[in-house]
Amino acid sequence: MDWITMLYIQFNMTYEEFITEVWARVYECPPTWRRGQSVFNVIDKFWGVARDVQFEDRCDCFYDDSKIQEFIDNSWVRITEKA
Repeated sequence: MDWITMLYIQFNMTYEEFITEVWARVYECPPTWRRGQSVFNVIDKFWGVARDVQFEDRCDCFYDDSKIQEFIDNSWVRITEKA
């Protein structure tokens, strides 16, 4: 995805669209990846906030699938703060 498309998404995407986009991309990840690992990597690749959520918000779904929803929510907050 080019940077212009990413900027459009970042500035105009609703929370529901964000969730849909995350899960659509998660389903494209290798089947050997855990679900939390996939969510983390998708958000890191396309929105670049995963490390901030992991280290600053202290929420890490990479190894703990029970934190996926909290991770997604914290990512959304960071993405919309950038906008």
